[in-house]
Amino acid sequence: MKIVAFFSALFLSVALLLTALYSVAVGTDTYEYHQVRLQVAERSLFSEEELSLLNCEVAGYLKGENELSGANFSERERMHMVDVRNLVFLCRRVMCVSWALSAIGIFAVCLREKWNACILLLRGAWQALGAMAGAILLIAAVCAVDFTWAFTLFHKILFTNDLWLLSASSTLIRMFPEDFFRAMALSIGLRFAGMLLLALSVGKGLKYYADTRC
Repeated sequence: MKIVAFFSALFLSVALLLTALYSVAVGTDTYEYHQVRLQVAERSLFSEEELSLLNCEVAGYLKGENELSGANFSERERMHMVDVRNLVFLCRRVMCVSWALSAIGIFAVCLREKWNACILLLRGAWQALGAMAGAILLIAAVCAVDFTWAFTLFHKILFTNDLWLLSASSTLIRMFPEDFFRAMALSIGLRFAGMLLLALSVGKGLKYYADTRC
């Protein structure tokens, strides 16, 4: 059961990370918060109303609710966003699978170990977090040293074409400048950390309750 507990915790960690990523990627509130803080409207020459409507259009497109208008976005931008939406859809699918596998694993451990399940799952959680923490800290360190280089590498790895190389006058670049993505990455990290702390707190609480029952 130790292995099952470890992978259950690992899948839960992955599910939380992807949930944080997906919620930020399609959240217009997050877009607008960072755009206001970074004064994107003033820099892009969009009015706040125009920027808000464009945000809704992009977020809706990434969720599969609408298409991008040719009046607002060039053909190259729309072609690039097809690749972006495919990645967002993949993120959503892996997120759902991770939640399902985590739930199945946790249920199996609880069914087999009863009250000892909390102890096993917490141990598995710390081991899984150790495995993830190394990778996340490495990525964070690279981004802190040279975000531009990391941002470019990220695009080269995820995209098989150069459609992401857009002109400075394009709508997407004006809406989402590089410092916007730096802020979004920080939001994902903070949201993930918050959900992780909540999950660990619930686990500790259940462990305490289990100890009183034993």
